[in-house]
Amino acid sequence: MKKLIRERYHQYNGIYGYSQIQLFMMHVHGVLANHKKVLRLMQEMGLQSRTHRKWRKTYASSAGSRVAENLLQRNFKAGRPNQKWVTDVTQYRVLDTWLYLSEIKDLYNCQRQLNPH
Repeated sequence: MKKLIRERYHQYNGIYGYSQIQLFMMHVHGVLANHKKVLRLMQEMGLQSRTHRKWRKTYASSAGSRVAENLLQRNFKAGRPNQKWVTDVTQYRVLDTWLYLSEIKDLYNCQRQLNPH
């Protein structure tokens, strides 16, 4: 089993972790093994998957960052149009490119009335 684990690990350049290797062994080779056993064997052999962070933490208080003043103070109601506007930026990764979507809302149009009935 160790030989099979080592072969799969090196075949995929160390990207697969114990759970993926366990699934690969079961589906391709028909070897039934608990994922904990595969983890233990990989630890014994010193094999560990190469991981990367999906999300990068950013801190508003870090040096060089700009923080906008909180003008709304959580008061999201507007009495007339064009009085309070808010925006949000969302980023999407498409292949090797980042796309940015910026949404702008007028808080006057976004108010919800609760219906007591």
